[in-house]
Amino acid sequence: MIITNIKSTPLKTGALIIEVETDEGLKGLGECYIVDPIVVKTFIDRKLAPILIGKDPTNVVSLWDEMFYNTTRFGPMGLQTAAIGALDIALWDISARAIGQPVYKLLGGASKTRIQLYISQGMGRLKEPLEMRSEIEKALEDGYRAFKIRMDWDSHRLDQNPKKDMMRFEICRDFLPEDVPLSFDANNGYSSSVAITQGRILENMGASHFEEPVAQHDLQGLKECARALDIPVSFGEQQHTRWQFRDLIELGNPDIMQPDIVLAGGITESRRIYDLAGTYGKLVMPHCPSAGIASAASLQLYSTYLTAVRPHEYSIEFSGQASSLFNQPYKISNGYVELPEEPGLGLELNQKALQKLIIE
Repeated sequence: MIITNIKSTPLKTGALIIEVETDEGLKGLGECYIVDPIVVKTFIDRKLAPILIGKDPTNVVSLWDEMFYNTTRFGPMGLQTAAIGALDIALWDISARAIGQPVYKLLGGASKTRIQLYISQGMGRLKEPLEMRSEIEKALEDGYRAFKIRMDWDSHRLDQNPKKDMMRFEICRDFLPEDVPLSFDANNGYSSSVAITQGRILENMGASHFEEPVAQHDLQGLKECARALDIPVSFGEQQHTRWQFRDLIELGNPDIMQPDIVLAGGITESRRIYDLAGTYGKLVMPHCPSAGIASAASLQLYSTYLTAVRPHEYSIEFSGQASSLFNQPYKISNGYVELPEEPGLGLELNQKALQKLIIE
């Protein structure tokens, strides 16, 4: 079996859908998000597709290395690893389809196929506390039993309104049942001293974890936060490749690693990162909020680790149109997702829905 064509389709949602085609008729699906889909499409079409076409798609790990080491001048942040990640997911999808098994079987088997989701509710910096609570109320009514509120500050808006951030958290925490965990994501919005103050407040209010308290490049500040606080501090959605996660652990030392299946470099590289985290005794709690192809890949990988004890991220904000793209999207019931038994990722594109979202 060889790769004959790679089709990349940019969508109005901001995603780039990848279809890797083979001479045997098998097709694998991948997805890239966050990075501009037109830019990623150009990079894939001009740089990565020529590396893959004519190769055996089941040689996934060696193809990852070929893509990475032949394009190092374009990375490893952002564009390079996101594009490789999308293609790598598609190659794992093909490889699992070729043997008629789900991806998690090809990865060694699942420790569980029913995974709890936590609702990730964002843009807190633009919302009043009661508005944020009403969104959490709706998700609770829909059966979800784990939550996180995101401020979406980003590192260029440090320490803008930390007091109001805690008001948003407090009003949601007071509303939720005591046994329902609620976490807080600063989205890189604090200096280290403010982050420590905020973290102590969150500890007193029983927050489940404190995500990205400082800027993504401030590993020294992260280390100060993790050392000062008892609440688990998480980090990593903006780190790429195992080498950056090695540096994250050794220099920043957060309690929980949060690789993004696409940005980190796909299933192949995320698997290496999971194993690295385990070597250092760190939990993994992946970043991946949508309900698309990337989320399917993230869930399939997450299911194979016994240390996958925390809920997996899910955001209704990013998932409405994503779900409509598939003939049979993953089924969510009472805050849990059940992994399908179909081969590969278990997803088939709804071509009619896809056509409506294509960027002309």
